Amino acid sequence: MRLYKQELKRILLAKRTKVIFIIAMVMSVFLALLASEFNDANVPSEDGYITPLHGKEAIHFLEDASVDGNGEVTIESLKNALQRYQDLYNEYGMDPLKPGMSDDKFPLNVYWEEVYPINSLLRMMNIAYGSNDGQADLMSLKLSDLDNFYGACEVRLEDAMRSDDLLRNPGYISKAHALYNNVEKPFVISHGYTRDAFDFVSFTILLLVLFSAVMVAPVFSERYESGEDSVIRCTEFGRGKLVRTMLMAVITVSSIMYWVGIGTHLLVSDMIFGMNTLKESVQVLYTVYSLPALNLLELQIVLTLTGWVCCIAITVMATCVSSIMRETSTAMVVSIIMVFLPTFIYMGIGSVSWLLALLPSAAVGLSNNMLYSLVDLRFLKIGGIVFWYPVVLVFFDIIETVVFGIISHFAYIRHQVR
Repeated sequence: MRLYKQELKRILLAKRTKVIFIIAMVMSVFLALLASEFNDANVPSEDGYITPLHGKEAIHFLEDASVDGNGEVTIESLKNALQRYQDLYNEYGMDPLKPGMSDDKFPLNVYWEEVYPINSLLRMMNIAYGSNDGQADLMSLKLSDLDNFYGACEVRLEDAMRSDDLLRNPGYISKAHALYNNVEKPFVISHGYTRDAFDFVSFTILLLVLFSAVMVAPVFSERYESGEDSVIRCTEFGRGKLVRTMLMAVITVSSIMYWVGIGTHLLVSDMIFGMNTLKESVQVLYTVYSLPALNLLELQIVLTLTGWVCCIAITVMATCVSSIMRETSTAMVVSIIMVFLPTFIYMGIGSVSWLLALLPSAAVGLSNNMLYSLVDLRFLKIGGIVFWYPVVLVFFDIIETVVFGIISHFAYIRHQVR
């Protein structure tokens, strides 16, 4: 325990650690505030002009305008929304979903009062009864068609998979149906939290993982460079126990930074958008056939926990690199490359693969992160066994944490002093 406290103190008191901690906290708050800036609303004023709202003002306006549309997505609420849409279309002779201030656009003031509260319901109907080529024609949709809305969502799931060359495998379709059956129905609408806000949550996790790699990459290599390692190896605990203690210390420091950073980000973000908005089902915010049986609060928790698992895997990987490399700069560059390598691979091949899943940072990135792995349809298989991609990512991160820890242990104790 004494050695652990000494190594923990050494890492925490390092100037590099202090700078990274400060940057991580600032970026976590900044990204939460930035997410709110991607909200806009054009509101008609009494004098006939448009008043543009931006940021928090737009969020508050949209929240107030959508109050009447919150609640469970029942068949009755769907029918009422469709009937209202068709009545407005017939009354004004134009599509209520295309508002504006010109004569050929639906009246903007009527849109905010009558259409916006039911916009999520209309969007879900468009997806459920549409096709891969386009949305449904809501004017030709009958009220009786909505009696089997949730059945239509499941049919839409299968249609989407059969139209994709990478997903039309019967095993994938069967696995998707099994996961979708666990989704709680009816869905719940609670307007407010946006997709952009969740993108910023994923980006914050990526930055925290990157900062962790940069912070721990030099822990062994800087001792090699300074010659301090030559002295430490002559002590009683200078080999096996030291590397095990160092691994515990870097995991502790990285975990503290990660949880403080992501906790701060989510606290600020949820205060801006409102905790009540997190009751909404994932299927409402993304697509009606998304597979996670979660609401938005549970989605935040899952992203946070899986991000932490990935952070630990990357931390141990960076420590492993540091135990092998003799130069601090080389260890840091290799660790940074390993963080971004899955993003480059995914951009190159355009789909998931076992090679991608094997990388410790496969759960964080721009388009290959855990968020999109959950809400999109992504699967892998071995023979006749099908695996949901998010589960594969978490499984390999846990395995790699152990593997890289073992490699770090043997790489350090066998390191030859020059």
